[in-house]
Amino acid sequence: MTDSEVPTDQGTYLGTPWASGGVGESARETLMKTYDDYNLKLEFAVADGNYLGDVAVNMTTPDGVPVLRAFSPGPWLMAKLPAGRYEVAVNGFGKTFVREVSVPAQGMETLIFNDWTKAGVAEATPGPSY
Repeated sequence: MTDSEVPTDQGTYLGTPWASGGVGESARETLMKTYDDYNLKLEFAVADGNYLGDVAVNMTTPDGVPVLRAFSPGPWLMAKLPAGRYEVAVNGFGKTFVREVSVPAQGMETLIFNDWTKAGVAEATPGPSY
């Protein structure tokens, strides 16, 4: 199977559409073309830049209202959200990272989570914990 044939996972959570994928350059190009109207892209990687999948994503409004909960098997997760501020919590390989993001009405905001280490990923059991 070539990287362009790797399936993209997608779904909707509480009305928020999302898509995950990006294993290989052509798969990332396909995601960008297919979901060009989405306004948030999350990228997951280890600190030295290698992409990482199998990450759980939870997003809320600043007052804690859930807007997105998904599992991203690929290193990219894209979502289409109303413009505004959100808190993004990602969990995988025994670590959780939380960041705030402002999602634009037009264009795309990219939020990169690259706080995992090779040693930490190697020691952890893959998979999310919500």
